[in-house]
Amino acid sequence: MKKEINFFIILTIIFSLFFLLFFAYPLVVLIIVGSKGIISSLENESFLTAIYITFIISTSAAISAVIFGLPLGYIIARYNFRFKEVIETLIDIPIVIPHIIVGVMIVLAFSSQYGLGPIFHKYGINVIDTILGAALAVSYLSSTYTIRVVESSIKAIDPELELISRSLGASQMRTFFSVILPNIWRSVINGALLTWARATSEAGALFIVAYYVIFGKTTVYPSPVFIYESYVGLGLIEAVKFSAALVVIIVSAFILFRVIINLRRH
Repeated sequence: MKKEINFFIILTIIFSLFFLLFFAYPLVVLIIVGSKGIISSLENESFLTAIYITFIISTSAAISAVIFGLPLGYIIARYNFRFKEVIETLIDIPIVIPHIIVGVMIVLAFSSQYGLGPIFHKYGINVIDTILGAALAVSYLSSTYTIRVVESSIKAIDPELELISRSLGASQMRTFFSVILPNIWRSVINGALLTWARATSEAGALFIVAYYVIFGKTTVYPSPVFIYESYVGLGLIEAVKFSAALVVIIVSAFILFRVIINLRRH
């Protein structure tokens, strides 16, 4: 038995290390090759503007995912009802649909001829090649992560705690904010971070909806599109240095927020 257990553990470690290497190897090569160009990339005004626009878009997606995803995650976690499976499938659809198709869907849904598009255009609201359109596209693709993280964290809370709170006279809303939210706030932040990171890295849908965005009197590429343009126009090495710079920024932001969360925990 001991030999069998040791063999199993060794085999598990080998397969785990192989998969971790698969994740780490391309990233390490990117950082090593692009490290010499990270500083010069961060001195490039066009690239910095692209990052700024991307962060506006991804932060908007994260905020909207929390505002609208928190109540939806709560409903999915706590209630059973007819067609619940349909709603859960709808929540997961953005993960399975090709991102290019999502871009086409957003353009179609808000064009001047279909859906809500005519109403938007009547009031001068344009979605195509705007920050609004880009935010809608990445929100569609990334909000699922926040909803699912919130749902899982609420399921982990004993429903008896809510029943006790309600029996003591607290309203359902007060129970949510005084019992549920204090126990899941770290999960909410983690879900928002996942949504933010996913939105920051999105390119496929943006190729259709907002290949560039109108910012003031200029047009600006979102950072993934900027990197693609660098690859096509200037070559692999130029794209590598911009990619490495963006990866360093995203990973640093992730680490910073995780450290803050852990400090609050202690």
